[in-house]
Parts: sequence; C-alpha cells; structure tokens
Amino acid sequence: MKRHLIWFIVIFFWASCKDDKDNGCNYDGQTVNSLQYLGSHNSYRTKTYQPIFDAAINLHNTGVLPDDLNPNEWDYTHVPLVEQLEQYNMRSFELDVYYDPDGGRYYDRAGNLIVFEPTASEIPELQEPGYKIIHIPDLDYNTHHYTFKDALQTLKGWSDTHPDHEPIFILVELKDAAAGDYVSGFNFAEALPYTEQAMEDLDTEMKDVFGANLDKIITPDDFRRGFSSIEEAALAGQWPTLGDSKGKFYFIFMGNNDSKTNYTANHPNLEGRAMFYFTDPGDPNCAFIKYDNPLDAGQQISEAVSKGYMVRTRADAGTWEARSGDTAKREAAFNSGAQIISTDYYLPDSRHVNSAGWTDYSVQFPEGGAFQVNTVISSFDCPE
Repeated sequence: MKRHLIWFIVIFFWASCKDDKDNGCNYDGQTVNSLQYLGSHNSYRTKTYQPIFDAAINLHNTGVLPDDLNPNEWDYTHVPLVEQLEQYNMRSFELDVYYDPDGGRYYDRAGNLIVFEPTASEIPELQEPGYKIIHIPDLDYNTHHYTFKDALQTLKGWSDTHPDHEPIFILVELKDAAAGDYVSGFNFAEALPYTEQAMEDLDTEMKDVFGANLDKIITPDDFRRGFSSIEEAALAGQWPTLGDSKGKFYFIFMGNNDSKTNYTANHPNLEGRAMFYFTDPGDPNCAFIKYDNPLDAGQQISEAVSKGYMVRTRADAGTWEARSGDTAKREAAFNSGAQIISTDYYLPDSRHVNSAGWTDYSVQFPEGGAFQVNTVISSFDCPE
C-alpha cells in the first residue's frame, strides 16, 4: 500500500511538472526569432495625475497642446513590472529615458502651476545625476520607476530569482523632446540631446546594474559570433536559441540618427556595446526593425521576419482599441510574424464594466503563456 502511494505521488508530481513545461514540449532548441513574445508599451507608466489630466484636456481642446501631446492618449495605466512578468507573461518592456547628467532637470513639475499646486516633486531620486524615466516631463510624470537604474535593478532582481525565464526584450526609447520643446510660455523642461557622452553614460548605468561583463545580457558581440556584421549574422539565421537565452536580456534602443552615430563612435559593429538599436535593412547593425502599425506594414513585417530580422510592432495605440474594441490591429500583429508585440492592454481597462466608453479589449496569446510559435517562419509542432 505504501509503495503504491509513493508511486502515485511520483506520477502526480511528474504530471504537474510536465504541465508546467508547456504540456511536455521542449522549445529550448527553437531560435528566439522563431517565437513571438508579448510586451507592454510605456511599461513603467501610471495614470496621469487627475488634475493635470483634466487641465491638459482643456489645453488640448483649445489648441494650446498640439496633437503630439494629446492627453486622451495618456488615459491608461500599468501594474508594476514584476506583476506584468508574473501574472501577465510580459517578456518585453519599453522604458522612456531622459538624459540628466547633472541631476534635478526634471525635479520640478511646471505643469502643476496650471492647477495651482507646488511644482517641487519632493522626490530625491530626481535630484540625482543619471537617466530618468518619465513619459512627458511636467505633465505626464507618474511612474513606477523614477530612474533607469531603479527599473533595471527591479528587472534583474526578478531575473535572478527566476533563472530559467524566457528572454526579456528591453526597448529603451531615448526621449529627445519634452513638453518645453513643443510649448513655450510655461517654463516646461526641454530635453537634452544624446551626445557621445550621453551614450557612454547609458551603457555605464547598465553595467552598474548588470556588471561590467554584462553576463545576463545578449550583447551585439555575443550575437555577431564571427560574422563581419550584425546584419550578416541576422540574415544567416544566427539567432541564439531559447535555451541559450534563458535568464538573459536583450536591450534595443529607439533613437534618432545622431544617437545611433554617437553610440557607434569608436565602436564599429557595436563592438563592446550593451545594446542593439532599431534601424532599417542595409545598416550593418540591423537585426531589429520597428514597424508600429501592422495594418499598414503587415507585408513588410512578414518579409523582414522571413529574411531573418526581428520585428517589433504594436497591437494597439493611443487607447483607441480599448475604447472601440477593434481587434483588427491585434490580429494583424499576430499574423504578421512580428516577434515582439507591444500593448497597453494585457488586461482590459477596468472602466469597461461600468462605462459604455470602454470595452473589454485585451491582448494575450490564444493559448496563454509567455510565447507562441511564430508560424510565419516556424513549423514547430509539439509532439503528441
């Protein structure tokens, strides 16, 4: 009787483990570009301070704020990064960063004057030198992480305690314009350019968190692996496997041409660098491409994916899909083969329960999980 009980327990736990491993399928041999991953857009962000939001709506309606600062598109929020990882299987995060080498540039929030409140943030981290994480300084400034380093420490801490996690793709948007670059007369802050020193400082912050050897990061040097350029490696299909990427991060920045030029200065082929960058085919450093709208660029995405590039696209933008319930962009993103699909709605907006102005729109893979097979370039099927 005891022996039968022991065997029952063994079989039970074996079955449980088998279920936890995608019903027994082993995807470790699949290359990372042969899978699709979900990620959040502006992942750090929390809902705009309500008095500022209401005032910004009025300013936009009267033409003071341009459409580039349309507050209707700010009307969403995110749960903390760890919750996104654990409860919603997000494996890509977008972090907007502003360069602040002296500290204090974004400490004051001039937008508070509009609602007759003090401008001093009283947040010590904003006085410190280093990259800051903000959506729009002075106006849309609420965030789970005030500094780039703090967000990285949170992500690395989670990774250290979950060493077998799927690769995490961090999209770093180098913000080169703030409210003060669009609107005059309000004493709003202006953004600083991404000089060579700015790009060095960005890599330094990453090394401060991940260590000088960047062991948890798949770097351009790791990826190139003897090829003459990153693009040549991508087109040859030399992407690491899922197994080789477990517990690792890929960093890709979004920036203007000056930032790319300054990042590659003294670093040809991104030698010694921590990050890739989004660019166009033909650039020798091209492995990652960004097409935001899969409805307009679905064919381009599929062609790029088939050639060997990794593509990021968006399933929704500006809150409009959550308001209308339109899933066309979401389905186009899945079908395009884009490997990184970003959304603001890994869970529905809670207002859909009580408001006719919102729907239960959300984005998850049909069968759940942290990834799915990319059928545009992979025919992998789990054995029965």
